[in-house]
Amino acid sequence: MKSISRGYSLNECPSVKESIPLSIQHVLVLIFNVLPVPLLIGAGVGLSAAEITILIAGCMFVTGAATLLQTIGAGPVGAKLPIPLENSFVFVAPGIALGAQYGLNSFTGACLVGSAITCLVWIAFHKQLQILFKPYIAGAVVMSLGLSLIGVGINYCAGGVGAPDFGSPINLGLALGTILIMLLLNHYCRKNFLSKASPLIAIIIMSMAAAAAGKLDLSSVMDEAWFRLPRILHFGIKFEMGPVITVIVLAIFALVELIGDQSSAAMLAKGELPTSEETKGGVLAQGISSVAGALFNMCPTISGSANIGLCGLSGVTSRYITAMAGGVVLLCGFCPKLCALFAAIPSAVIGGVALSAFGTIVVSGMNVIKSENLTPRTTTIVGVSIAIGVGFSVVPDALALLPSWASTLFSGVPGTAIVAMVLSILLKESDN
Repeated sequence: MKSISRGYSLNECPSVKESIPLSIQHVLVLIFNVLPVPLLIGAGVGLSAAEITILIAGCMFVTGAATLLQTIGAGPVGAKLPIPLENSFVFVAPGIALGAQYGLNSFTGACLVGSAITCLVWIAFHKQLQILFKPYIAGAVVMSLGLSLIGVGINYCAGGVGAPDFGSPINLGLALGTILIMLLLNHYCRKNFLSKASPLIAIIIMSMAAAAAGKLDLSSVMDEAWFRLPRILHFGIKFEMGPVITVIVLAIFALVELIGDQSSAAMLAKGELPTSEETKGGVLAQGISSVAGALFNMCPTISGSANIGLCGLSGVTSRYITAMAGGVVLLCGFCPKLCALFAAIPSAVIGGVALSAFGTIVVSGMNVIKSENLTPRTTTIVGVSIAIGVGFSVVPDALALLPSWASTLFSGVPGTAIVAMVLSILLKESDN
């Protein structure tokens, strides 16, 4: 790919000739950050290929529209910074658990109500809430997220739960090949575009290998139309207290990540921290797009940290480049045939990509925890909160005799978040 001669600042709009390659990089990163979300949730609750296609279409549409809202803005809504918004991995494990226990309609209702409440509460009480979100708490939650998802990734690598050939050598070989290709490209091509496109390249190569082994079924692609509007509330909507509380806890952490990403993007784009108007606009955009995510059968949104990192690597911080990428992803949501093609990717291949991503999430959480000196107090809080959250997600039957809302709140990411916050309040910091 032709190199770009110079960087572009926040409000500069490059020529079409230079915008295309720059935006393509962001499109690829966006798609392969969000694609596993509907695939994993859909497979986890036992949806058909056609139903997963509907999830993917909604995911693409919301990610694209939310990115446009955040970068271009609409009145007071939107940070107007190069920050994409995408459907979040944070909600994959809870989405599978809540969808299986309560139904996708309850998960949809929880995402809609929980996102709206979180946005309003954050705007009203953000100063008080931020006191609770120390780096060690955020890091523990991120680590718990990654650890909770690793089991999901392994199931995918083996072919997907319920697959007749679950754990077959072919499935494991496809997953291993996907991981190896990404590792090699990331290690030996880290300074060029091949590294950024490593998930795409690995998926293409290993999907071809799967086709040769008779593991690629494209019949659903042939049955889909070229154009269709994304469907609203396809699975219905239902409101239950337990799922709503779970989503609120997770959505608050998503907003904490947004605040951090806004600071990073603003420093990259203009060399200063975001203004209060930019911060409030960003929170409003995330709240609105999260509600839209629920309406289009998907989970709340979160800021795209990987795309912000790409801005730093390329030196191109133009919000119009990020907006252009969002527009392309939005259009993908109108093409069911393309979404069906994504859904047809063999589970083992997606598992290889997902497992690598989940491992990276664990390490990211460790880095957040290490960003400040650990004391015996913070070590205890991190250790106990992760042990409880991950422990109950591994052995969910331990909570089987409790009310369903309690088992939802104390398992996985919500459990880690709640325990960490409670311990942070109860265990006072000593002067020593």
